[in-house]
Amino acid sequence: MKKTNQQTNSFNQAATDAIQNAYLTIADVRKYLNISQSAAYELSHRKDFPTCRFGSSIRIPRGPFLAWVEKHTYIP
Repeated sequence: MKKTNQQTNSFNQAATDAIQNAYLTIADVRKYLNISQSAAYELSHRKDFPTCRFGSSIRIPRGPFLAWVEKHTYIP
């Protein structure tokens, strides 16, 4: 069965959406934690903070990031 251009584009868009939802940017982390951009970059350089580097781009995997936040959140 031959795929049409519309099916291929739909598949490509779904894959792109899944990847974008799986990874956060520094701006996403900044907004989520309500911190400055420089603080978010400093956080991304910590050894215990989950990051993926693609050239000069920094991406944070959503699942490990949320686990990191949970581990580092103290609620008395």
